[in-house]
Amino acid sequence: MKVLDFPLAKITFSFCIGVMVAYYWQPAITTSLIYLSIGILFLFIFYLFSHKNKKLNSLFGLSTYCTSFFIGIIALTINTDSLQNSNYIHCKNAFKNPHYFTLTFREKLKSNTYNDRYIGDINYINNKHSSGKIIINVAKDSAKNSLIVGNIIRVKTVLQQNNPPKNPNQFDYGKYLSNKQIYAQIYVSKTDITVNKKIKKDIWFYTSRLHLRIINNLQKAKFSNAEMNVALALILGQQQEISSDIKQDYQYSGVTHVLSVSGLHVGFIMLFILFILKQIPNTQKGSFIKLISIIISLMLFAVISGLSPPVLRSVVMFSFLAIGNHLRRTSNTYHTLLVSILLILLFEPYFLFDAGFQLSYIALFSILWLQPLLKNIWLPKNKITKYLWEALTVLFSSISRTFFCNQYSYSSGIIFYYDHWNCSYANFRIYKLSVDSNSGF
Repeated sequence: MKVLDFPLAKITFSFCIGVMVAYYWQPAITTSLIYLSIGILFLFIFYLFSHKNKKLNSLFGLSTYCTSFFIGIIALTINTDSLQNSNYIHCKNAFKNPHYFTLTFREKLKSNTYNDRYIGDINYINNKHSSGKIIINVAKDSAKNSLIVGNIIRVKTVLQQNNPPKNPNQFDYGKYLSNKQIYAQIYVSKTDITVNKKIKKDIWFYTSRLHLRIINNLQKAKFSNAEMNVALALILGQQQEISSDIKQDYQYSGVTHVLSVSGLHVGFIMLFILFILKQIPNTQKGSFIKLISIIISLMLFAVISGLSPPVLRSVVMFSFLAIGNHLRRTSNTYHTLLVSILLILLFEPYFLFDAGFQLSYIALFSILWLQPLLKNIWLPKNKITKYLWEALTVLFSSISRTFFCNQYSYSSGIIFYYDHWNCSYANFRIYKLSVDSNSGF
């Protein structure tokens, strides 16, 4: 494949190898910095000498890949919370005896039969500064739950580590949580909680308030609870409150992918913003206003939808598409794909081990690679026939990764089924947008 000949492909591959090595090796931050410093030093030396001696170009390329490898190591090391000295994982007594914890609610999870569940940040342990994400299980009772995202609480309890799987080949939910930097849970009742009157008003608080406002508007429109939960999944990708029976119905009907917010939603948002701003002239200033509006809108949507890997991938790619249109330059689609992988993994390297991230890029890459090859088999002259043939080739190219899309993948401990026909439709819309714009993603 020609794509493997791109230097950017080798750099991305080296970076991903570095992330995987750090994941299993788990080096100290100081050790990672030493290796990175050595790599940068050799890169600088070979860069200077390669201008005088062209035979050293290969060594310069090798040092580039090694530096990318070490950057992957340091990226994962820095983003591993357990390696931070302030992380609660190092407070061993907190797992044995009750301690006072000060926590901030960050995200509402799907409730179960007995508990309302949240993701929270630990601020203090016995008035000593600490950090780290944790799952908070609040026991249900007859009283209405008044806890919201942004609440700061104080509670005395014991940390409980994530349990390993009890059966062979069972899904390791503890490992899944560890990849999200969540190493423990707490179980408390409402009577044990002391709520601070002060609310931490950050971006997650305002996102939660927006969700509540949307829910209130749907309730005013007389949506039932089941309909409202499905509407929230379709609009924002929030699937926490959808019942298992409804999810099972979507699985059996083969349209589960509709509930997953990804490239199709992001593409429609970008087209909608362009439609609203079409009265602005395409001058240098007007094009810049459109670019900023699109990027801000896509970033806000990514935050509101929970920063899931498919949404991040789509937001990054469509942002590059908008930048390319603003600069009036064409770009290689594979370059955009590789840059988006590098950019996302640089800030969230643990996404490399996320099933949604892997399936998303496998699906898109297979379409971008195979579809042009299949399209060139027959070149119809009629426009309608040509359009139908392009749609059919996209469908055929998706068959190559049917095995991947038809697997069961885990997200928040719940199994979702990926239907390849709906994957094909969504990715075809993304592909058509990139082809018609003639500037990659």
